[in-house]
Amino acid sequence: MTTVVLGGGDEYGKRIVAQLTPTTGMLEFVSESDAFGPGEMSPGTRIDRYEMVRSVGVGGMGRVWLGRFKGKHGFEKQVAIKTILPELATQPQFRQMLLDEARISARLQHANVAQILDVGEHQGVTYIVFEWVEGSSLYKLCRAAEAREEPLPLGPLVRVMVNVCSGLHAAHELTDPEGRPLGIVHRDVTPSNIIVSQGGYAKLIDFGIAKAKGRIAAETRSGIVKGTPQYMAPEQARGDKVDRRCDVWAVGAVLYRALAGTPPFKDRFELETFILERSVLAPLPDRVPEAVRAVVERAMRRDPAERFPGADEVRFALERALGGDDLRATFEDMFPSTDLPGVSGDALETPTAAEGLPFARTSMADVRTVLPTTLSAPPAAHGSPAAPPRGRKASRALRLALLVATTLAVFATGALVWSMFASAR
Repeated sequence: MTTVVLGGGDEYGKRIVAQLTPTTGMLEFVSESDAFGPGEMSPGTRIDRYEMVRSVGVGGMGRVWLGRFKGKHGFEKQVAIKTILPELATQPQFRQMLLDEARISARLQHANVAQILDVGEHQGVTYIVFEWVEGSSLYKLCRAAEAREEPLPLGPLVRVMVNVCSGLHAAHELTDPEGRPLGIVHRDVTPSNIIVSQGGYAKLIDFGIAKAKGRIAAETRSGIVKGTPQYMAPEQARGDKVDRRCDVWAVGAVLYRALAGTPPFKDRFELETFILERSVLAPLPDRVPEAVRAVVERAMRRDPAERFPGADEVRFALERALGGDDLRATFEDMFPSTDLPGVSGDALETPTAAEGLPFARTSMADVRTVLPTTLSAPPAAHGSPAAPPRGRKASRALRLALLVATTLAVFATGALVWSMFASAR
């Protein structure tokens, strides 16, 4: 039986663990625990020169903190600090994965990739320090737009994805000191791993499971899948070898999710059905221009040879698709209102149920999916956690109402049948 960690702690700060039974192909619930494990750091903890302010994200293998660095003469700087969960910290492969991410990030100097600032170890805790991006993840912006029942403005959204493609292209083209290609593939381009700053520029984060030459951690062996199912290219979901066209698919899938208001696939079962060519993607809304539709459609072709050859080609296609339209992207451009969830106040972490691997039937046995920590950067405001998004509350209320109505209808039907039977006698 294979353990599956459903990463991305949900809005209530929980981590969910399930087990995949190869004989039945079913995910079975094991446990739900508080995001803080025994002996883990808490707000106010200091590691070396940094003070932990608050947790902003928890995933299958690590946690991300808003941290504070204080220097002389009143100097102070906010940073993002990524650590391994304490129950995994003693396992060498997770420490190696974190250090590999640090090595990759250290070589990536690009405006659209979150920059690494420091790497250290404190009392057995290995950590990476990244720049703190004041803004919100694309996932939270999508959720906020859905709560308003309004789509994200197309121009700013395309500009965000153009930025992402620029950062991805820089990663794909990265070489070692001798000029040899490193063959980097991100493998986890998702809305949660795209941070939109308050100024409107986007940064790609989390190279924790990136494929690259020279990694210390052992590369994924056949049959083991890493990533987020809703945005996985077919070849990645099959456990086949992947190249940069895997990330091209993910860019198309993220753009699809932002335009349609839902991921391309709800679960691994839908993805598998698509891979077996038993289904097609649902069409994008009519409001999406044909030129943008064509970009998404080509990026998400089943056959990698039919996709764009790289992220830079996707970038050019998106810029051509909107022609002379205004492609600026700021919070004010995307949301005139200031009271939206994920845009102002303390935004909640990405809900596991929405973007994580759901408990669904799958025949892809012997799969261990790790959804790594994201650096989702909440806005500057501090305070008590906000309430769950309005859309989610409405959804729960609707489901409850439907359940009550269905139950009453069943009882009413039973009473009618019984009365008819009694009169016949």
